[in-house]
Amino acid sequence: MELSNAVRARQRGMSIVEVLIALTILAMALLSLMPLFTGAVKIAASSYQLANANTRVRERLEELTGYPRSDSRLTIPDGANAAVPAGVTTTGSGSVVAVNPACNNDLPSWYEASTGKVSSASTSPGPGWYVYPYVRTYTVEQFDGTLANRVTAPSAYIAKLVTVTVRPTRGPFPGLRQTTQSLYLRFPNG
Repeated sequence: MELSNAVRARQRGMSIVEVLIALTILAMALLSLMPLFTGAVKIAASSYQLANANTRVRERLEELTGYPRSDSRLTIPDGANAAVPAGVTTTGSGSVVAVNPACNNDLPSWYEASTGKVSSASTSPGPGWYVYPYVRTYTVEQFDGTLANRVTAPSAYIAKLVTVTVRPTRGPFPGLRQTTQSLYLRFPNG
């Protein structure tokens, strides 16, 4: 009988107080890791937003590359050496800018998440429509053969510099994950 009491004493389980202390320590450890999870979610959302912005920039650059250099979307009005969207006044030193409406935002203003439809209406088309999360604009500049001096239209030029900018308007960091990419378009006979 003494042997069985000694074995039972060694096989005794944890008391309720010991279990509560262990659970408290575990909860504190998990709570201290919580900021890491929320930070990871924000970083993932920001990376997704930047990847989408880069994709939209590349789409527009590829589209503009396919147009003839004299196309209205790539033309620079006479007396200027840069075409810009409305609201932009300069593209750097030595620039004489003119507004080209084709350079304005070409993305829709609204989208319906359930159907994938988009709209360019100035106000919401109705319930279930959300503000489109990106704005895309571009500028066009003309350069001589050195690619350092801007050429005023209608003079001859060697290359056009197209710079596309996509700016998020919604999401975890609206406006902070803006992406800008440029591409020289060589004049076919230059």
